[in-house]
Amino acid sequence: MSGRTLLGLLGLAALTLGSTVQAVTLTLSPAVVTEALKAGEDMSIKEGGYILGSYLLKAYNQDVILRPNSPEIDGIVLGTPFERLRYESYLARLEGKPLTTAQASAFAQNLNGKITVRVYSHSPYSVADEEEQWQLAYKTNKITANPDKEKSYLDFFKSATMTVAGRTYTAAPLVDGPYRDNFTLPSGQSDFRNLGVVSYTFDVPSLPASGAFKLSFKDSRGMPYTISGNLQTYR
Repeated sequence: MSGRTLLGLLGLAALTLGSTVQAVTLTLSPAVVTEALKAGEDMSIKEGGYILGSYLLKAYNQDVILRPNSPEIDGIVLGTPFERLRYESYLARLEGKPLTTAQASAFAQNLNGKITVRVYSHSPYSVADEEEQWQLAYKTNKITANPDKEKSYLDFFKSATMTVAGRTYTAAPLVDGPYRDNFTLPSGQSDFRNLGVVSYTFDVPSLPASGAFKLSFKDSRGMPYTISGNLQTYR
């Protein structure tokens, strides 16, 4: 399993941030880059786990126990430039390769003006059943799978939208996966499932840095999800 995917799933803990700000910081200054870099490193050393805080927009499943009628979406994370750099810093420190200031600054440059929503999910079918049950669906829907990746439920995710201040922006899915993990069924039996992270990056220079937002997307089976929030409560 991808270490980044596993860490993301373990980090689905709804904790509150210590303070609020007036708007999302869409362009990170050198001082904010240093702050995000230190925050990620300190979290890795002191906390023993990545704390999402209110960046966790919604958690549906917080462990590997599949309860009756549990959705395939495990959690949805709002990745502002600050959060994404903090997370990168956390991972790099945890892997024993801390980011230098120059590396952090270069990473931050690529984050300017972008908000990424990370959707953590697992297949609704066991690994043993997924290929057989979904083969017909691939043929019917003419899904074009990435030739470098194994076919999976992740190929069925489509674009997401984010509406802010009356304007709607669209982002295509970027898939990290499939990976596999052992889940526990309601019966107590174990079952291997494919899982992965679907990222939607809203790269629009005109995207407002504050105001109410509404995120909408559908999972692999076409089930709709709509999450609302306010950008001015994040940094």
